[in-house]
Amino acid sequence: MSEDFVIQFSTKSNSSNQSDPSLPNKLAMLEARMVGKSASNTNTPLQSTWPSISSVKAGDVMEPSTSSDSDDDVGGEFLIQANTQKRQKLDEDDHSTASNSKLSETVSEARLNIVENVDVKSGIEDSNRKKQGRGRGRSGTGRGRGSRGNDQARPQVSSSTSSLSNGHIENSLHKETRPIDHFVKDDLTSREEEMASLRAKVASLEEDLRRSRQEMSDHQQLSRQLEKELKDVKDQEQQMKPKRVKVISDLLISVSKAERQEARAKVRHDSLRLGNVGVIRAGTIISETWEDGQALKDLNSHLKQLLETKETIERHRKSLKKRQSDKGDGSDAETVPEEDFLIQDEICKSRLASIKREEEIFLRERDRYELEKGRLIREMKRIRDEDGSRFNNYQILNHRYALLNLLGKGGFSEVYKAYDLVEYRYVACKLHGLNAQWSEEKKQSYIRHAIREYNIHKSLVHRHIVRLWDIFEIDQNTFCTVLDYCSGKDLDAVLKATPILPEREAKIVIVQIFQGLVYLNKRQQKIIHYDLKPGNVLFDEVGVAKVTDFGLSKIVEDNVGSQGMELTSQGAGTYWYLPPECFELSKTPLISSKVDVWSAGVLFYQMLFGKRPFGHDQTQERILREDTIIKARKVEFPSRPAVSNEAKDLIRRCLTYNQAERPDVLSIAQDPYLSYTKKDRKTDN
Repeated sequence: MSEDFVIQFSTKSNSSNQSDPSLPNKLAMLEARMVGKSASNTNTPLQSTWPSISSVKAGDVMEPSTSSDSDDDVGGEFLIQANTQKRQKLDEDDHSTASNSKLSETVSEARLNIVENVDVKSGIEDSNRKKQGRGRGRSGTGRGRGSRGNDQARPQVSSSTSSLSNGHIENSLHKETRPIDHFVKDDLTSREEEMASLRAKVASLEEDLRRSRQEMSDHQQLSRQLEKELKDVKDQEQQMKPKRVKVISDLLISVSKAERQEARAKVRHDSLRLGNVGVIRAGTIISETWEDGQALKDLNSHLKQLLETKETIERHRKSLKKRQSDKGDGSDAETVPEEDFLIQDEICKSRLASIKREEEIFLRERDRYELEKGRLIREMKRIRDEDGSRFNNYQILNHRYALLNLLGKGGFSEVYKAYDLVEYRYVACKLHGLNAQWSEEKKQSYIRHAIREYNIHKSLVHRHIVRLWDIFEIDQNTFCTVLDYCSGKDLDAVLKATPILPEREAKIVIVQIFQGLVYLNKRQQKIIHYDLKPGNVLFDEVGVAKVTDFGLSKIVEDNVGSQGMELTSQGAGTYWYLPPECFELSKTPLISSKVDVWSAGVLFYQMLFGKRPFGHDQTQERILREDTIIKARKVEFPSRPAVSNEAKDLIRRCLTYNQAERPDVLSIAQDPYLSYTKKDRKTDN
């Protein structure tokens, strides 16, 4: 009966397989049930065949129908078990190859179509066979043993046919899915390799992170250790600072004392050669006078002897000439032959020339002695002022500046060489003292003047301007300004030692002065120095010129016109170096940077010719009384020494009498003579 049912169902399925897409699956399930009722040797092929077919998607396979028959239940359990295993495998493949899910669906659909076609064909063939067998059974009168054998063979034929069909399906599916499985396997392998590489990278990064954390920990520990050591060093430095300051100051004091002793010994030695200051008492009046030393006495004695010898030779020569003239008059006086007269006269001339050369040598030596005497007098005055100073005991001012030796003294100030114990450099400390006898008003005026100078000077930073570093109060009547220390001489000392400088040396000095003046006039607030003179030009150890002393400087306000600002301190300054407009008494003078141009011209003239162009031998009082500068309308140049025309033209421009026609600092600085080129350097060489 089951065979007939299968035949009928297969016949129906042939006509309705197009309308019912689940029919092949149903046939496969029925055949499986029938095969389950057959001999036990037919179970193995089915179990090996259907699992491959059932690898389709779980949603496309029909669930087995429930039946009370035990055989049907066994067949259903077989199918469910196989399909469940394949579903689990597909779920795992879908989970591991999420990116290829679409491809897997396509493969499943292809497999399902193949299964449907093969199942339909196999069902039709089985139906035909059963119909033919049924016909043969009806033609006979009864079933014999042969018919039973045929009936027993039918399940085997059906089973073998089903096995062949399943094998054919499995082979075709295996052939079709082999490239896909190979692709999936390759993709899985590459992903596993990539995953392994990423894991290795993660492990490497974790190791690097661990090492970095360890290094950071080590660095933090080292940083804490260094901070602790730095703190210990600072604490030790604070403890050692007083000792270090004490050691440095002791060394400086010992060197300073040695320098003082050496300076005084040199003064004593030079005093023996050059002279000393003597005291003359005339009644109640005590005055100082200079007494020449042995060297000057010997030199003057030689000059005196040469003068006496010269006079003797001159008298002898006159005597010879007189006797020669008497012979021509026919007198009885002893005559000298003509040849002897000529010879003796030539001897006198030769001797006089020799005496003149010796005299020139002694005069040059005396000039040198005079210069040495001038330096000796200044050094003696410095030592005397140093001995009388209340700061000569090596004080440390403001807990920082160790005073050493006195450099010079002015009207109301003293300048000491000092050492900065903080910056470890030499500086110049200018000590401003207020006279205790002054009125309070005069003291306040002096303080205002000093503060004004400080406010002008403190912002000036230029290589040709002396730098102002600090200012502080010492006591109620004394304060100090700290300046650059220039170890060289000032221009005044240079000109006293060498009154006439070569043009090349004078030019480079005046160029540096003008560079400093240009800086003062390019600032937002222009500054007029107003007191340019040789004593306010200093030289450092390499010869760089620096302008100093801004005590009389003027700040040019923005609202000042082209003619300049009013001069409120008329009468101050050094008269030899001031222009004519500063001496005008009929009205308040107007001044500008042209004042400094005039002063620079006087300085250049003095360096080249050894004297000032106006009022050189006059005192300031006489200059003021005789109006020397007001009358200085034209500058005259001596014939010696020889100076270039370009230098003379520059001096003429600087010393232009009319203030309106005189160039200002920025204009005169453009003069070609004040610029340097490679051509000029080759010419100088």
